[in-house]
Amino acid sequence: MSVLSVGQSALMAAYAQLQVTGHNIANANTVGYSRQEAVLSTAGGQFSGSGFLGMGVNVLTVQRNYDRFLTNDLLAATSVANADSTRAGLLSRLDDLMGDTDNGIGVAIDDLNLALADVANNPGDASARQSVLSRADALAQRIRGLDQQMQLVARETNERILQSASSINSLLDRVARLNNEISYSSGSGQTPNDLMDQRDQLVLELNKYMKVTTFPQSDGSLSVFTSGGEGLVVGGRAAKLESEPSPGDSSKQRLVLVNGSTRLPLDANSLNGGSLGGLVQFRDNDLEAMRARLGQLAAGIATAFNQQQALGIDSTGAAGQAMFRLGQPQVGAHSGNLGDATLQATIVDGTQLDASDLSVSFDGSQYVVSRVSDGVSQSFASLPQTVGGVRLEITDGSMAPGDTFLVRSATALASGFSQALSSGSQLAAGYAMTTQLGSGNTGDVSVNAFSVDTADANLTQPVTITFDGAGGFSVSGTGTGNPTGLTYTPGMTISYNGWSMTLRGAPKAGDTIELVPTANPAQDNRNAKAMITLSNQPKAGGATFNEAFATMLGDVGVRTQSAQGSAEVSAALLSRATAAQSAQSGVNLDEEAARLMQFQQMYQAAAKVIQAAQGMFDTLLAATSG
Repeated sequence: MSVLSVGQSALMAAYAQLQVTGHNIANANTVGYSRQEAVLSTAGGQFSGSGFLGMGVNVLTVQRNYDRFLTNDLLAATSVANADSTRAGLLSRLDDLMGDTDNGIGVAIDDLNLALADVANNPGDASARQSVLSRADALAQRIRGLDQQMQLVARETNERILQSASSINSLLDRVARLNNEISYSSGSGQTPNDLMDQRDQLVLELNKYMKVTTFPQSDGSLSVFTSGGEGLVVGGRAAKLESEPSPGDSSKQRLVLVNGSTRLPLDANSLNGGSLGGLVQFRDNDLEAMRARLGQLAAGIATAFNQQQALGIDSTGAAGQAMFRLGQPQVGAHSGNLGDATLQATIVDGTQLDASDLSVSFDGSQYVVSRVSDGVSQSFASLPQTVGGVRLEITDGSMAPGDTFLVRSATALASGFSQALSSGSQLAAGYAMTTQLGSGNTGDVSVNAFSVDTADANLTQPVTITFDGAGGFSVSGTGTGNPTGLTYTPGMTISYNGWSMTLRGAPKAGDTIELVPTANPAQDNRNAKAMITLSNQPKAGGATFNEAFATMLGDVGVRTQSAQGSAEVSAALLSRATAAQSAQSGVNLDEEAARLMQFQQMYQAAAKVIQAAQGMFDTLLAATSG
């Protein structure tokens, strides 16, 4: 009977191994499946006078080939790779939007300068003036259109964030349900390998969205946490991701981890990877930075041309009107503010605007104004103050300690950028005043250069400069103060009432230079020439227009290349981690086929043992029955 028992145990062990091998072969292409193997042990021995005789074999359990450390490496590599690839894809799209060299902003700036050059060459040409308006409108459309495209990308990114949150919630619920099933099944003392594989695959899917860490429990369940340690799944209970308007910026949706009565906000640092982390980082950092740079450029162009227009006159002699409109800063109060202050932000000098929005907070004694882009801050004992070309003023109420306002001083400007003139005749191509040498002058004094620098209230007042022939001169006219006894030096610059003139030559006694109204404004090109020079001046945050645009392109290009490089590296690391995990846990069909033959032979041999035992038993019965 003992031989029969040994053969029977061998037969059952071979059958178990055949079944496990067949299960491996059947799931060779099942995602997340770990190769299983039957674990055998001797059934011990029975003492006899000749020693211990073996009692056969026992099937202890069926275990999966699983390495926790390799799995953790795979989880980490998955979250990093998905974050990098998501961000790289979005930045590449943004780079394509901004890098249109044929129809881009840089080309439009150059086209506007060419049109202004035509007006400078022929200020009386109505078609040339109208062409300037058309070029200005094209420039405005391209800046505004690029901002609209960025806003569209932002909306799509927000939608993807919400979709990802919904997918995460579904995965968390499924992990919690599997925890319950695994805990129940583990009560038998054996591990439900297939359920464990399913749960591991769900955790891997979670890491595609966000970085999570896991901790196995004694009951077989798996606790899942964010990289910051916040609980996502504990036993059979799953937390939930919800969206809500950001308290500091209602235009954005933020994610909140809801766990019972606890609500914990999540940001890019909390997510720390995964496609969701990449989406949040792109939306809050990369995209905001590009919109701020675009707003800085729009503010510089609008302010510079509007200021220059204000210094000139149009073809009818009227003072120049604003050439461009600009979007207005938007101020949002933090939802947790306790004070009743109304904060107003106004662009006072768009040429000095920083490429960043501003945060304004009050600590009880100081108003702290910080750039959102880099956190650089300034403190003031009171408001109003002007920071980076933006005037900040409390128009009503007061701030309580801890109150915060977000001032969209850069990202909100490009959306309202547009050309404002209705007719080419409104282009202020000339100056209101011109210089005129006295008709009785006997010296060779002359005006080498004349410009209007500021829109002074007395700009259009007549002024007379009279030389005494002894190296001195006097000035008379409203707003000048009528100084006398001034020293004349050839090449000197004289400035009054917002204008400047550079003189040359040697005057004689009684020589005069008069500042008089321009006789024919439609033929004057001096302010048009000044407009052309604007593109070569640091009017966009300390850079020229083309330099500012090139910096913006360079910034997005560097970000894109860096993200793509990171994506390539992380993809390679993911491939290695996947290969290592697959080598440990994956099914090799050639190996399984070899095992199948081995276990089949074992089964046949065990059957022979049983057959021999049966024969012995039959012989014994025959002998005893006789």
